Amino acid sequence: MTGVLGIHHVTAIAGDPQRNLDFYVGLLGLRFIKRTVNFDDPQTYHFYFADETGTPGSVLTFFPWPGARRGRQSAGQVAVTSFAVLPAGLGFWVERLVRHGVAFEGPTKRGSGAAAEQVIAFRDHDGMMLEIVAHASAEARAAWRGAPGIDADHAIRGFHGVTLWEDKHDATERLLVDTLGFRLVGEDQATRRYAVGDGGAGTLVDVRETGGFPRGASGSGIVHHVAFRAADDAAQLAIREQVVAAGPTPTPVIDRTYFHSVYFHEPGGVLFEIATDGPGFAIDEPLEHLGERLMLPPQYESYRSQIEAVLPAIHLPVAGAERSISTAGGGPEDVSGDALGFVHRYVPPAPGSEYAGGTTLLLLHGTGGDEEDLVPLGRALVLGAGLLSPRGQVLERGMPRFFRRVAEGVFDQEDLARRTGELAEFITAAATTYGLDRDGIVAVGFSNGANIAASVLLRRPGLLRAAVLLSPMVPFEPDAPPDLSGIPVFIGAGRGDPIAPPAQSERLAELLRRFGADVALHWEPGGHSIADGEVTAARVWLERVLTSGRRTV
Repeated sequence: MTGVLGIHHVTAIAGDPQRNLDFYVGLLGLRFIKRTVNFDDPQTYHFYFADETGTPGSVLTFFPWPGARRGRQSAGQVAVTSFAVLPAGLGFWVERLVRHGVAFEGPTKRGSGAAAEQVIAFRDHDGMMLEIVAHASAEARAAWRGAPGIDADHAIRGFHGVTLWEDKHDATERLLVDTLGFRLVGEDQATRRYAVGDGGAGTLVDVRETGGFPRGASGSGIVHHVAFRAADDAAQLAIREQVVAAGPTPTPVIDRTYFHSVYFHEPGGVLFEIATDGPGFAIDEPLEHLGERLMLPPQYESYRSQIEAVLPAIHLPVAGAERSISTAGGGPEDVSGDALGFVHRYVPPAPGSEYAGGTTLLLLHGTGGDEEDLVPLGRALVLGAGLLSPRGQVLERGMPRFFRRVAEGVFDQEDLARRTGELAEFITAAATTYGLDRDGIVAVGFSNGANIAASVLLRRPGLLRAAVLLSPMVPFEPDAPPDLSGIPVFIGAGRGDPIAPPAQSERLAELLRRFGADVALHWEPGGHSIADGEVTAARVWLERVLTSGRRTV
């Protein structure tokens, strides 16, 4: 019998392409090795993440469909995808997940003796079930040394294994063992473990019996299929014949450019693929430039302009020369994770957006928000503008903020000064990294975010073109008056706001006007919230500001 060599790749469904890229490159430190399209649906991306070269057993791929409905895990699916790390790296990943606000369980011990492993379980933005598994066998797997902030001792080293959920073990076990060459190596209650080769990282399949659950539903966060390695074309054909003899009906061999594929459903319903190790991912672009441009199969190359026009804009990891900013949090580490010192999200401006194309809204959330919180507001204020949304680095009872306070309405001035400097450095670095028009950065802040935006205005005049401050307070009063001549500022406030009292908004408007700012003060009858009328007024104000020509300071 010709057996498989282990896991080749896992392919899953995602939602937003940029968030998918941010999570797997930014947070997990995988290399973005290929940007292509779904060969059966060329208006959809196909992303490939892996180690440096795309070694079989390290490749995780996604079909990101914006707006895709969340799927549901159940029997007949690859439920859990597990990554391999060295045991010494476990603490690093606990700290990293905590810092990024990713909920997780563990570490917990699984197995015993030489097979004992430590496991951290978590999910991505789409709900895909993931694990980081620490075991000595990861030493035999390659680590990519190019992930910013993640050294080789901590880096993910391909897959540890996958977990299938099945109604019953037996039929799936017969196919794994008798047809693909796996062997049973362990059993723990409802889960059986199978392995090929040395039984280390990248060779493991767990089958968990989950009878009685309702059937799952495909959608974002769901694995589409798992592929197993065939050494070459001859081995693949031999395995295909074994599959035919076992009963399933496999597809013919399909050329996927980077490998050759055969697909079939195993008895429990999971889609399996047998994929060849070659030709590999450097067949159509140099190794050092993998993932930098859209690669199309020959049948779609003549449609490149049409395909590129419908695919969502995405941005790649920052260039190494532009990762110069360093913070107390440990330095730059992500694409839109905590690259440039802040966990953040960047949305490029829409092509051809008239005046909006040169505008970037710096979105600064209130206490308890995050980098996603004000994105809808930004889109409502200036259609098509670029959006740069950092997450505050201070936690107050688990809620992100941009600076500390010692009591309600009483700010820690030393921390405010330091955090304002860090945010200003982030803005400068982001402008270089993303090629932003430095004369087009407009702060939009709510509550705590509005307060630090006001602090940036007062401490770093000239850094912001304008500011929209919603429910702000006076952050501090500078000893030396800054020159804010001609800087437009919109203040939106509530007459009934108990958190940022009206007197604070009036005092801030007076202070900014004294230093030369052109302040518009808008009142709503409500409290500490963003009112519809406030949004409408700010949108009209911004349109006037952005179409009135560039400021000169």
